[in-house]
Amino acid sequence: MFGEMSLVSFFLASPTMIVLAICSIVTVGFTIERALYFRGSGGGTRKFMGELAGRLKAGDQRSALELCTRDGSPVARVMAQGVRHLSRSREELLQRLDTAIDLETVEMERNLGVLGTMSNIAPLLGLFGTVVGIIRAFADIARTGSGGGAVVAMGVSEALMTTAAGIIVAVIATVAFNFFVRQIRTRTAHLEDAREGFFTLWAQHHAQMRKAAPVGRAPAQTRAVPAEVEDALSTILS
Repeated sequence: MFGEMSLVSFFLASPTMIVLAICSIVTVGFTIERALYFRGSGGGTRKFMGELAGRLKAGDQRSALELCTRDGSPVARVMAQGVRHLSRSREELLQRLDTAIDLETVEMERNLGVLGTMSNIAPLLGLFGTVVGIIRAFADIARTGSGGGAVVAMGVSEALMTTAAGIIVAVIATVAFNFFVRQIRTRTAHLEDAREGFFTLWAQHHAQMRKAAPVGRAPAQTRAVPAEVEDALSTILS
């Protein structure tokens, strides 16, 4: 109970509280969604890279690609691009891996904008509801002609509830936003480290290919020029 008003009556009398309730549901919902995403696409980068290195050093490129496809983690999706284009130059491979990392970062940042927006607008909505509530309280006092400290205090306390609700929503959204931003920075750094490790595997692969190539190849035989063509060329040049 808030004074003489029940919780339902207070929500119905304050449209701002309804908006803040919706904001709180959105904030909690997207926080849970992002938490489940980061939990499902967790670590294991070092273990994965160790297994991938073993298969590539053995020269089993198909098995390495199957490992990336089966794992399905962000680092596996990035490394799949590298395995598919293992024969490309370093510049081309770097471009493809950087693009894959950027795509994974975009996926990790999905819905974070909503949390950032909630952390910014929730206190403003709460303050707006408080201002509107105070204006309405003083308007009711002026209309009815009944004043006094108790009446004013009741109206102000009810109006300040929107500010409290806005702060609570903002705190939850801000904590979740900062936590997920930290997770993104950490995982992006792990992906970049895996990229540098893959270039070491790429260099070893190309060294093995050069060793496996024949040391010398017989020069290509020059096709003999027909006598008629040779006579015609001699006539033209003379």
